[in-house]
Amino acid sequence: MSDLFASGDQSSGSLDGINDDIARKNEAAFKYTSIFHTNLCEKLYQELGSLAVGQFDIPGGQISPLMWTRLHEIYSELEAQTRKLPTGAKYSVASQKYANEAVQIASVLSIYTALAHEYDETLEVSLLSKLVVDDVEFRRVYALLLWSEKAISEKQYEPEFRAKFKKLDEAKSIRLSSMMSLKRPTFSTGAPKDASLDPDAPGTKEEQALEQLAFNMFFELVRGGETAKAAELATTLGMSAIGAQLQLHSMLRNPLDVPLEATTKNFGEHKRTRRAKYYEMIQKQIEQSKGKEDDAYWTLISAIRGNISPMLKAGKTVIEKVWAYANSAFLARILAAEGAMSQEKISTLFNVPLTAKSILEELRSQYDGSNEVYILLRVIDDMLNDDIEDLYKFANDTVGEYVPNDKHCEVNVLALDIFFHLVAVSYASGFEPNDDGNAVIVLGFDDLRARSGNTSHKRMAAFYSRFLPEDMKLPEIVETMKMVESEKEREIFVDSLRQSEIDFGRCACTLIEQIRKEDASKVITLEKQIDHWNWLLVGGEETALAALEECNRLIRKVMRKTPLNEALVRQIIRKALQFELPKLLSLAVENETTVLSLVQDGTLYEQDKGSQIATDKIEHAAFEFYGLCSIIDVNNFVITIALKLGILLQYTPITEEELNIMGGVKRMDNTTSLDWEASLRVRARAEQTLRDDVFRKTAADLNTRLGMIQQHFDTVLPMFRGLVNNIGIRGEYFLSPRINGDPMCAHRKEIQQIRNIFLTKFFITIADAAAKLKQSTRFHEVVTSFNDDFALDHENVMKIKETFARINIKVE
Repeated sequence: MSDLFASGDQSSGSLDGINDDIARKNEAAFKYTSIFHTNLCEKLYQELGSLAVGQFDIPGGQISPLMWTRLHEIYSELEAQTRKLPTGAKYSVASQKYANEAVQIASVLSIYTALAHEYDETLEVSLLSKLVVDDVEFRRVYALLLWSEKAISEKQYEPEFRAKFKKLDEAKSIRLSSMMSLKRPTFSTGAPKDASLDPDAPGTKEEQALEQLAFNMFFELVRGGETAKAAELATTLGMSAIGAQLQLHSMLRNPLDVPLEATTKNFGEHKRTRRAKYYEMIQKQIEQSKGKEDDAYWTLISAIRGNISPMLKAGKTVIEKVWAYANSAFLARILAAEGAMSQEKISTLFNVPLTAKSILEELRSQYDGSNEVYILLRVIDDMLNDDIEDLYKFANDTVGEYVPNDKHCEVNVLALDIFFHLVAVSYASGFEPNDDGNAVIVLGFDDLRARSGNTSHKRMAAFYSRFLPEDMKLPEIVETMKMVESEKEREIFVDSLRQSEIDFGRCACTLIEQIRKEDASKVITLEKQIDHWNWLLVGGEETALAALEECNRLIRKVMRKTPLNEALVRQIIRKALQFELPKLLSLAVENETTVLSLVQDGTLYEQDKGSQIATDKIEHAAFEFYGLCSIIDVNNFVITIALKLGILLQYTPITEEELNIMGGVKRMDNTTSLDWEASLRVRARAEQTLRDDVFRKTAADLNTRLGMIQQHFDTVLPMFRGLVNNIGIRGEYFLSPRINGDPMCAHRKEIQQIRNIFLTKFFITIADAAAKLKQSTRFHEVVTSFNDDFALDHENVMKIKETFARINIKVE
């Protein structure tokens, strides 16, 4: 791991006032950090998702240490990636710093949550285990101690440390060798000048240097949590006295060496008394050292005794200083729990903070004003001590100015992820949200929604929205739904909403309501409206009614435009049938499913199961849909007849693309008798014939063509009769009583416009065709069978009568 909390400029992102080379490096660093951020979010999402569904739950409402361990692994991987960022870039420095701190935050929380489970097995026999499990303050101090030792130990794998260890290992028993040379018969043969037979003598300069190196190495091993290894090394080097002391120190970590009850059998009382005397004796030796605390030996002795001043002086990083305080507090708490030393004596020997909070606050006061380690200390303090309210406020203060995708923003993207997920974890763990926490969640959610990459992160937004404030969930989800770009993303988002126990149907209906308002304000394209309609299509029975209602609205919108975009109307109908909306509505009625409606008439979306109003709305939507589809069918036959008879008629030819969509002009083998595109294939063949031959000249061809036209006329006449009478597109059908006045007024006017456009055209074109086919009488019978004025506006009725008069068809 790179050096934690290295000094230097910790600002992030701003490119002002720096040279071009640094600017380029910052550009590259921001680009790669954004990639790290994207990948990090993906992995954190998986862990947070597992937490939310209870995978990490353990008895007592706690979180399993496994989650923090997994987060530690994720952050460690990220930290390794940040080392590859361009050297010298400000964004690189900030990203490395936040990645380092994230690793350490996850590490200490992993250790803390694991402690109670690791020591539970020896709870009945060990005082150490009893303290860890039952005394939360002791557990917090012990967690700080173990964490700091772990972090220091990870740094000891640097090449310089290994080289020192190797040198020391090669110099085993050098003091013994020099003493043996003095015992040879001839004193002058190879004995060092400063050699002495006195084991307490300083020894040769080489022996003194190696001894100092050994003490330094022992201290580093003790500080890295490897006291037993230091004791073994000391014994190997012939330094058994210090080795024994190191062994006694290491025994404090073994639960069975710190028995719960002091009995004659386990020599507990004797051990406790001797341990108390030992610490008093060591203190006297330190006092008699006469200011030699900086000597390697006395620094080591101070670490074993818990004397704080030399340990703090030896600490170069904040983690090493955390270790100094935690080591001393740990020893003080153990001695106090054993009861062999008075509280007054303990206070004198260990004049240090004895709680994790006071330790961290002491260090924070020392580092106050420097951005070097402030976040690390604050977050560990708040998370260890359950000061969640403070965490929320600190998180908001730290990242509150973040702007997504802005490289000039002074807030680093990785800092946002750390805080966003810590707050979300707290929410998932049952801590109450507050304004500061909500502010961080909203900011993280906004950033999540703004990002895109090879794997879209919008699919996570549904899950993350569970952490939003209640009054923001629906609006934020709807805004996110507007940004989804593919069918696959939409399906994933729907599944995620439902897994997060969020009402998908209400979200989808709210989205469409907003789209309708945007349509009324002319700020959204028709293509976008059709795209958003897909949200209702994927909702199954629940949203089938709303989907069909919106389908009808879109068809009405297209059919009222001039010129008519027939292909677009067919595309909408094709989509509705692809998702089997009519069938889903039938199942909804049969199963008495709670359906959602976009018709606002005193109820908000949701209709009561099996209610009459729900049945009425389904009936209205279904009849209208089939009525609109019938218009398209009749339109196809009318165009076909007009083409073959040479009647002048404006129409848009079928494109090759649409022909391919429906499988060509010939009916496929798997087509059913209810194939709604059959009329379109008939029309396509007529268009193709017209393009190929214009009109064939032979009498035989003419007779054949006339025969086909007669068939088309026979087919369309009853369809036309049914269409005029089709209740689904008659304005009066939408006058049924409603609770809230006349909500269908605008709807009814749109239906009337469509009838005026299409029925008028059909009347006139079929009349012309009937005259040419000498079928005027038959058509006259159809016309006179209607009991009213065809439910068309007066001016359109007059156009129809003028046409009939022109071709000598009597109209009463």
